[in-house]
Amino acid sequence: MTSTLIWAVAILAFGVLLMVCILLLLGRQAALPVEVAGKLPGQKGEYLQHLNRLLRAIRTINSLILAERDMTQLLEKACRSLTTTRGYRMAWVGFVQDGTKRVRPVAQAGFEEGYLEGIQITWDDSPMGQGPTGRAIKAAEPCVMRDIETAPEFSPWRQQALERGYRSSAALPLRFRGQVLGTLNVYAEIPDAFDIEEVGLLQEVADHLAYALGSIRLEGELATARQQVEQAERIRAAFDHAPLGIMVTDKDGVITNVNPRMMEFLDGRQSPQDLVGRLKLGDLELFRPPAMRTHVERVLREGRPVEFDCLASVAGGRTYRLHCRGTPVTEADKGLTEAVWLVEDTSGRGASGPG
Repeated sequence: MTSTLIWAVAILAFGVLLMVCILLLLGRQAALPVEVAGKLPGQKGEYLQHLNRLLRAIRTINSLILAERDMTQLLEKACRSLTTTRGYRMAWVGFVQDGTKRVRPVAQAGFEEGYLEGIQITWDDSPMGQGPTGRAIKAAEPCVMRDIETAPEFSPWRQQALERGYRSSAALPLRFRGQVLGTLNVYAEIPDAFDIEEVGLLQEVADHLAYALGSIRLEGELATARQQVEQAERIRAAFDHAPLGIMVTDKDGVITNVNPRMMEFLDGRQSPQDLVGRLKLGDLELFRPPAMRTHVERVLREGRPVEFDCLASVAGGRTYRLHCRGTPVTEADKGLTEAVWLVEDTSGRGASGPG
């Protein structure tokens, strides 16, 4: 609830700022000659319509940010708003791939026609990383390609872009808490379609999208962490209340975990804290006889599972007849890392008199 309220206040503030910017733009438009102010085709009325379409697209995206909690749906709807309401030829969003310098497209709208599938975009120092997307990610600042037909840095993608009617583009970094998550990219059908005011407004949109994405990611991470905690609690409850005695040791036989049922077979007067990290299997009376040491060696030295029967006498003269299993735990790159020891009472009624 608090998160939604914060977002609502932020979007309201952005809307006020946006209206101020539009008013400033209109004032500037009226003061400039037509050949300077009219960076887009047409006269003043057409320019005002262009600004109005951009404003409507941004309003739609702000509403989406408040309502949509699915990351892919949010980005696809945002791209669709920019292409249908504002009229860009194509819009897409790409994420920085973890562990690589590549950019992975995740959402798009408009006239794309396989463009994103047929190109490769990076943010390294290769030619594939010198386009607007790569430069926007590296600098964490907007990058505008004013004329795709003549810009040398756009040469790796020029043919595919011109075939689809792209003549200029802008890449806006998705900035969140000092990191760049990716870029919002828009394409226009005419050269030099993005003036400084429009780029500024688009960057505001990208920043809001980035914070929405960051919020969704954090919510997902919190949900995952909560599930892991709950799962760990369930596992711990099963461990503590298991009818079998369970003990875990590291590869050297040092005890790392033990449940209450196992404590009954070892010595009911001791607590797990007396054992964990302090004693080895060989220090326990149950595993001290030579035959038991042989079983322990097979698990810890040879990595072989074992199964055996034994008797355990504990304080108070009680004797248990036990069935024991030792299982090595290995990892592909580390070999044996630990062992799990299970002990089951097979004496029928649990404990018998001295014997």
